[in-house]
Amino acid sequence: MNTNNYSKIKNPEELCDLLGLPKTQAKRAEIKADLAVAISKIINEKGWTHKEASEISGVGRTVITSIVNGNIHRISTDRLIDIASNLGLDLTVNALPLTTSC
Repeated sequence: MNTNNYSKIKNPEELCDLLGLPKTQAKRAEIKADLAVAISKIINEKGWTHKEASEISGVGRTVITSIVNGNIHRISTDRLIDIASNLGLDLTVNALPLTTSC
């Protein structure tokens, strides 16, 4: 008998609600996730092993493995930015006025 309860979330705000976090954390979580996806994508596109990606990015192999596996809760946004940049990604920030309130 499976007693696991799963919740399907559609956006970072719903994730914050589920985890009991302030909604102000939603954008941070979204940015971290977007960085991790971009890092994973370039590693896959280039056909790099985790070891190769770690050498290029200047971090340990276990950090790359964590990112590729989606385990980014212990990796700072600043570190993800550095890794992405070292892997050759061009990062751009768009600051736009909010259209809805949190």
